[in-house]
Amino acid sequence: MNTRMWQLLVVAVVLLLPVAARGQESVRELTGPGQFGKFLTHGQLDRWVFDGEEGDTVIAYVTSSEFDPTLQLAKDDGKDDAVLLEVDDPGSESRFSFRLTEKGKYKIRVHAFQFQGGGNYTLRVQRFHATPLAVGKPVIGTFDREGKSYHYFAAEKNQILIPELKGTAPDAWTMLNTQGGALDNWSGSVLVEKAGECYLVVTGRPDYRYDLMVREARQQDLLDGENREAALEQGEMDVWNLEGKPGDFRLVEIEKRGELRARLVYAPPDKTSEQRIAQPGDRPEIEFLSVGSRGNRQRMAAVLGREGRYQIQLLAASPTTYKLSVRDPSEPIEWEQAAQGNLPVGGAGFYSVQMAPGQLLKADLTAEQFVPVLRLYDGDGRLIRSSDDDADALEGRITHMIETEGLYRLQVSSLGNGGGGDFQLALEQTELKELQIGGRGEGSVQPGTIDYWAFSGEAERIVFLNVRSADFEPTVSLRSPDGVQLADDRDGSAATGNLLAVKLPKTGQYTVWVSSTFGGGDYSVRLIDGD
Repeated sequence: MNTRMWQLLVVAVVLLLPVAARGQESVRELTGPGQFGKFLTHGQLDRWVFDGEEGDTVIAYVTSSEFDPTLQLAKDDGKDDAVLLEVDDPGSESRFSFRLTEKGKYKIRVHAFQFQGGGNYTLRVQRFHATPLAVGKPVIGTFDREGKSYHYFAAEKNQILIPELKGTAPDAWTMLNTQGGALDNWSGSVLVEKAGECYLVVTGRPDYRYDLMVREARQQDLLDGENREAALEQGEMDVWNLEGKPGDFRLVEIEKRGELRARLVYAPPDKTSEQRIAQPGDRPEIEFLSVGSRGNRQRMAAVLGREGRYQIQLLAASPTTYKLSVRDPSEPIEWEQAAQGNLPVGGAGFYSVQMAPGQLLKADLTAEQFVPVLRLYDGDGRLIRSSDDDADALEGRITHMIETEGLYRLQVSSLGNGGGGDFQLALEQTELKELQIGGRGEGSVQPGTIDYWAFSGEAERIVFLNVRSADFEPTVSLRSPDGVQLADDRDGSAATGNLLAVKLPKTGQYTVWVSSTFGGGDYSVRLIDGD
């Protein structure tokens, strides 16, 4: 091929490139709702065209694992597209809902964020004609030939709504938010997080009629220590708002007549501002403690983990009266102190004590009228130890080495939450056996138990710890003054024992833990100066 022909070919290719590029801006006809999978060319725009009627609701939802999609809805005015809305939700999806105000030709447009990217995507489209309803007012409707019916209504931010249906299954509904996504359902109630137009989709037998009313929950503030009494008709809901901060402890008690569903949740007024990526060590929003509910009394014990508003939500499944009490019933208890109390049948008592790393706690709960159960929780509400497994008939014991400084709680209850009566709780701090650097000690352990030693160490000092036994293979660990495990050895043998070498990070009291996975018996421990 001569040079002239090559030049002509290059010119032809260059002239054709814009045509090819424009051809990637694909136009596809939408004949109805459904799910569609397509490929978006990098930097281009896909248009999905459909004929819309006045009052039609269009919900579009696009997802992609290959680019950040943006959604638009546009109306074709004969010359150009007039964009009605644009949505770019965070991440790999976007969604909108829109009720058309006039008949015409419309386009759902898909492109990458700032037209940077492309790849495979999935588009889901819903279209329906919804009729209006007002919150708190009844409405009568008829299911279409597919057994569906649709309503739209104006919702306010932080409203809690309860749809009540007659003529079909009471739970045969789904509520959609302002973007057309399904709202979470708790016992037949939903929380509206953003103000705007929401939708209710009802399912039943084709061409049958139904009665519908959407109720709004009554929201009221509750101060610490307040008691409230109220009555609810079936389907009504009370919401009590209370403020909390990390570490607060609350016992919620509800005495009720009728079927009442209850929960305690973290509910900041502006939830989006509270959302963040969880960090290691973060408190949970709520940590629930094990507490019994019996008969017409329901109890929830919880340690709060966030600053802000919490809610007690009460939904009546039948006509109901109730009494609500919210308080912190913890009684402070000191070391070497014995507390006496009376446990209500099926109830629980709580005691709080401040503890520091290296303290060895021994708690003893005795009772004559019920089988006692003693539990130890840390300041975040996490269960540390329980006497359930090793409790005697009328006594519950806990022995625990404290590793982290903070406020701890002891819970007094009965086995199976079925008893009650007088009890005594004794709290004892056990002195640890002292070990000198350069010294030696003797001890013994039983299967499943731990023996503890303490020694004073200086920062930057090197020590060697050696534990030997002819009766069992010891497991040894060394903890810092802050309760941090510095080293451990689970591979000792009868011939060599266990040997740890550690450079002490700070000045203070260190603790040595000696135990055995299998068996038990006597052992010796040596602390050798490595400097």
